[in-house]
Amino acid sequence: MDQLLVVGRKGAVHDVLVSLQSLGVVQVDRLEAGDEGLERFRPSEADVARKATWDRAAGRSAGLLEALGVGDDAPVSGKGDLPGDADGVAQRIDAVGEQVDALVAERTAVSDELATVEAYLPVFRDLAATLAQLESSRYLHGVATLVAAEAVDKVRAEIDAALEGRAAFEVRARAKQTILVVAVKRDEAGALRAALAKQGLAELQLPERYRALGTAKAVHTMEERQQTLPKRRAAIKEELDKLALQHGPRLKALHQTARNHQNRLERLFDLIQGSYAFALKGWVPTADRARVVDALRKQFGEDLLVRHRAADDHHDHDAPVQLENAAWVRPFQGLLSLFAPPAYGSFDPSWTLAVFFPLFFGVVVGDIGFGLLFAGIAWFMRRRGVAGKSLSLGPLGIVIKPQALKPISTVIFWAAGWSIVWGYVYGEFFGNFLEYWPAGKPIFYTTLHHDPGYGWIEILLFRVEVFTPLLLLSIGFGVIQVLGGWVIRAVYGFKHNDMKHVYEGVGMFSGIAAVVIFGAAFLTDGLNPVVNGVVGVGFAVFLVCAFLAKMPLMLVEIISNSGNILSYLRLFAVGLSAALVAALATNLGFAISGTLPIIGPILGIVVALLVHLIALALTMIGHTLQPLRLQYVEFFTKFGFYEASGRPYQPFKLLGGKS
Repeated sequence: MDQLLVVGRKGAVHDVLVSLQSLGVVQVDRLEAGDEGLERFRPSEADVARKATWDRAAGRSAGLLEALGVGDDAPVSGKGDLPGDADGVAQRIDAVGEQVDALVAERTAVSDELATVEAYLPVFRDLAATLAQLESSRYLHGVATLVAAEAVDKVRAEIDAALEGRAAFEVRARAKQTILVVAVKRDEAGALRAALAKQGLAELQLPERYRALGTAKAVHTMEERQQTLPKRRAAIKEELDKLALQHGPRLKALHQTARNHQNRLERLFDLIQGSYAFALKGWVPTADRARVVDALRKQFGEDLLVRHRAADDHHDHDAPVQLENAAWVRPFQGLLSLFAPPAYGSFDPSWTLAVFFPLFFGVVVGDIGFGLLFAGIAWFMRRRGVAGKSLSLGPLGIVIKPQALKPISTVIFWAAGWSIVWGYVYGEFFGNFLEYWPAGKPIFYTTLHHDPGYGWIEILLFRVEVFTPLLLLSIGFGVIQVLGGWVIRAVYGFKHNDMKHVYEGVGMFSGIAAVVIFGAAFLTDGLNPVVNGVVGVGFAVFLVCAFLAKMPLMLVEIISNSGNILSYLRLFAVGLSAALVAALATNLGFAISGTLPIIGPILGIVVALLVHLIALALTMIGHTLQPLRLQYVEFFTKFGFYEASGRPYQPFKLLGGKS
């Protein structure tokens, strides 16, 4: 990353910002006015007025796009036929907005009325006959109220006492409450309301819009509205969909234009000025720096002074971070998006995620059938992304945008590939299915249970019974990542001339390596003077580095780091449980298939597949999170990923092309 400093005449400031926005690779930063005679750039009154108009246009168009359901993947059209001024764009947006606002307001009113009808209609439908008779009576007045079932007798007694027995009651049970209808003489209606209020009860009344109709007519009207309102709401949706098709692409172009002008005017507040000139600071990727500088000098010549320098890994901690990785690594950068990017000049762990996450996922899943299933899902996602269609995950409320589907599908393809590779090693295809099929000469077999040549392919590692190789492999992964993390700590400490981190990295590496060597030798009866000497040197280096780093807590950390290595055993444990569940599902299917001559095999396949899919759905989060956890917790903490974070590179650019 390179830093740019641009100085020019005040009159050219808008042209310079237009050029930088068109180039689309410079991140403009706020420049502080530290020298005497310099101050924060003051936009003109005309600029402030234009910005207010563009702000309103951007906000208005964003609201309309949301109301019309026009997503990020929707097409854009008409950019060449847009007004060039803020007022013209605002007028175009308002012209569409008037139609949308009227429909949205009506939709809201319809939805509110329908909700009211659905809440009140069931209750008053039950009461219609009784209340209608009381309402038509010249002498009687009726009131309905909701009462808790256990309080009905008490309420009746209180009302009866207040009215001295001049009240008639009707009780109707409804859900968790009871409806109590009370009839009194018309001249005692006030006394009845007072008696109800004394007990904290209120009269059950029709909604205000139906109240003047009376209960019978109101119920009839609500029944009609219950039929017509959903139809009107559907019609409104169709009208909004038509407006989205008719105006959506143009409205999106107007929104992008408004946002581009808004962003450009906002950048004015990041500049500083003197009496006649302005100054701008920004960052540009090193690969694009020459193009930016040449373009500015070609357009503005001597009217613009452009200075640049390479960012300093040691001191420019505020430099924005743009992850630069090989093409096969880039899809895995999304796994880092849960966190702030690594600090500028520090270690980028994207490639370690690309190597170890799918590998660990494959070790856990280790099933050819499931691997092919994941590959099919990845293929579907990629096809959808290429077609420019987003993917909704339904009840989760998550919508994956088309541009994100390709990298996600690539990650899944890698995970699927390693699942298939390890599935071959374990001899697993939807559990142990290929240990049974075809009958008499199955695809996979193990010499633990059968003679050589019983099947076509001998299983390389029968993980449901032979544990030691996978246990050692899991611990080996832990040793590689934990020790590797401390090596990275030392290397980058040396790179940044931070001797504390160098001593910490070297010391922890030596101490943990000594623990690993001693543990391996002890468990294999391999302790001897040479091993003891190596272990002693390792611990001596550890103690010296702990002293030099002035970090006595390293004595505690070496214990927890040894535990971090053992944490990688979860690869073995989670994988073994997955294999046993898959084998159980397959065995269940074969057991059912032998119960009936014809329908048995079909039923067995269906049941086995259902059990496999249910088990996979319930355990898939764990299969994904456990490998990720080993990266995020056991590995990233060793080289200090979370100790200092950077800020993402966000270039000042045009949305949707030229505007």
